Amino acid sequence: MLIRRQLKPRRGFTLTEVLIAVVILSIVSIAATGLFFAFTKHFEQSSDLTAARQRGEMVLSRLETAVLQAGLSMPNKTSDFEKVFVVGTSPKIDLITALRTATGSVWNEPVYLYGEKFSVTNADGSETEYFRKMGIVYCLSSGIGVLEDEHDIDVNKQPVLKLSAACPDNQVKAATSAATTDGWVTFSGCQTPFVVKEISTDRKELTVMISKRDLIPFFAELQYVRALCAYVDSPGGTSPHFYVEDVTRSPAQPVSEGVSQVLFSFDDDSNVLTVHLLVRGNRKFPGEVTSGDVPGWPLTGTDTTVTSEDRHYRLVAMSASWRVRN
Repeated sequence: MLIRRQLKPRRGFTLTEVLIAVVILSIVSIAATGLFFAFTKHFEQSSDLTAARQRGEMVLSRLETAVLQAGLSMPNKTSDFEKVFVVGTSPKIDLITALRTATGSVWNEPVYLYGEKFSVTNADGSETEYFRKMGIVYCLSSGIGVLEDEHDIDVNKQPVLKLSAACPDNQVKAATSAATTDGWVTFSGCQTPFVVKEISTDRKELTVMISKRDLIPFFAELQYVRALCAYVDSPGGTSPHFYVEDVTRSPAQPVSEGVSQVLFSFDDDSNVLTVHLLVRGNRKFPGEVTSGDVPGWPLTGTDTTVTSEDRHYRLVAMSASWRVRN
């Protein structure tokens, strides 16, 4: 016997319920899309600024060693500095002229700022001068010591110094009339650079000359004299690069692209060198994305050097200060 059940009719969504569901889904979709684009924009901006900061850190790291060793074991007064780097008469080994010829400037002290200059009046009424280019004469440690007793060296002497290890042939060479920095050395505890006249076959002995009397202490460390020149080519232009030149030894080499501008300042009272960098992100926008002054960039208002080309990029201003101890 079949028992038939009476089935209840199924009830569907009303038009009002469907419309409410569509509205809710639309609101959620719009919010999710907006959040996605906001996250994407933030990620792109963060990535752009991070790339700029990495470029700046690379430049500052490249300069740090030279700045911290600037003027090491050499005089820092202009009159003395100019004299100690000219030795002998026939031939005359003249590093000062070589530095000036290479840079086209009157290089006359260990830290020398030159190129285009900007003067800014500070809040206290004092003025700070900023320059586009910087030259540094500094020393690099070798880890090689001078053997035997201390050496009291006068102008007319050419002593032979015995070393604890062979000096590398890519760091030290016998000086000629065409002076280069690798023909010059100095020693810890001294205040005068020395010209390398001869190098023994095993490179464990150096014959040196000096411009004035000085004393090389027992087991003083041999140090390599070097000169560095730093600047940005085409500052604020379409393709600026930060360059560092090993002056008299090799041509200028690019350290980083995207570093649009650099400014150097030096406080004579505190011996503090400050480097300011204006660095671009990776992406160039069709329109200007940076307006007004850039936070941290020392030139502002009517004195600003930020160009129209710069403003098509996201910009980061970075700086570092070092006290020149020597």
